[in-house]
Amino acid sequence: MDGLPGHLLNEVLFKTDLRALAMLCCTNTSLQSHIHEPSFVSGYRSQIRSSLLYISSYGSTYLCCHHPHGGSRSLTIIDACHILGYCSGLLLLFINDRLCVANPLTKKFRFLTSFDPCPRRFVCQDSRNQLGLAVNQIDRTTQNFKVVFIFELAKTDVTRYGFDIHAKDSWTCSKTTITCHTSNLDDRMKNSVYMNGSLHWLRNDGSIIAFNPETEQARLIQTDFPRGLTSRTLFAPGVHSLTLVSANEEVIYFYALKNILSDSKWVLEKQIQNGVIDKNVVTWYVEAYNGKCLVLRTCYDGVIHVYDLSASKWAVMGSVPIWYDANLNFFLFTPSPYSVVGLDDILACGDRRISSLRSIITLVDRSSPENQLKENVG
Repeated sequence: MDGLPGHLLNEVLFKTDLRALAMLCCTNTSLQSHIHEPSFVSGYRSQIRSSLLYISSYGSTYLCCHHPHGGSRSLTIIDACHILGYCSGLLLLFINDRLCVANPLTKKFRFLTSFDPCPRRFVCQDSRNQLGLAVNQIDRTTQNFKVVFIFELAKTDVTRYGFDIHAKDSWTCSKTTITCHTSNLDDRMKNSVYMNGSLHWLRNDGSIIAFNPETEQARLIQTDFPRGLTSRTLFAPGVHSLTLVSANEEVIYFYALKNILSDSKWVLEKQIQNGVIDKNVVTWYVEAYNGKCLVLRTCYDGVIHVYDLSASKWAVMGSVPIWYDANLNFFLFTPSPYSVVGLDDILACGDRRISSLRSIITLVDRSSPENQLKENVG
């Protein structure tokens, strides 16, 4: 392949799965240089489609993963698990009273040290969105991660926030605090959103708390909600900006936050017809968005509808079992082959947490089309 023109080489490599690509990097130095070029990385990432993970909002021993190319897998594990966040190919999990960060593709993980006498507060419905997972690109092949927990130090006529940070092997309380007028974190935010080096927490008044885990700088982004937001509104990452997705039975609106450093405003970037919901469907939810696809779920039949923004069309990805919990958390998961500082190899041992974690990793990893092919051939 060394003699191929650049555009033909890209065409071949874009069709190569992540594991094979990693092996090429190890065996061919000229290809390694090409694969690590920013233009190739950007192009390759744009080709990768996301799997969809879902689990009960209250934690469960039952998890399910749908792959965009078809097929789904589910499993039952030993201990109830919570999925609390996702960022750049890493999952933030809570298993047997311990937080865990894992990369299902590389099969590496870390159970975080506990700093709280009551660790289950992380999974309470009122506080789970206070956690944030941040993944920072160190160089072309390596990342690191930090977990942040935002909390209220005081709440009177103003609210003062503090930040606990897990980095390397321990938790520390940041010296940074931020004081702003009183408002609660908004329930339209299922999870904090990591973008451009900062974690973002949406508040009820429309303002956003931004915190950079590397510099430990915090600031308040003062902005107002767009007019006419519906009750079905989701705060999520877009391709290049923070996004609000607001839907009714007829139209779905996508708002991007512009001028984030000064005079921030929500700007309507796109609107599409709601092609799956009619007025006879009473209960439905906007479940997930990542800038490339949007996920809606209808409750009466559990069908999961996905809109592909690049193709401008709807498709059915799968369905939720009718017996399963109606309150669910959905995560659009895109695998990452990067080496992540602080994640270890999974060891073969009898620890209940390891057993459950191994099952989760296998579920996500085997949802890839290449692994389904291996199983069918085998």
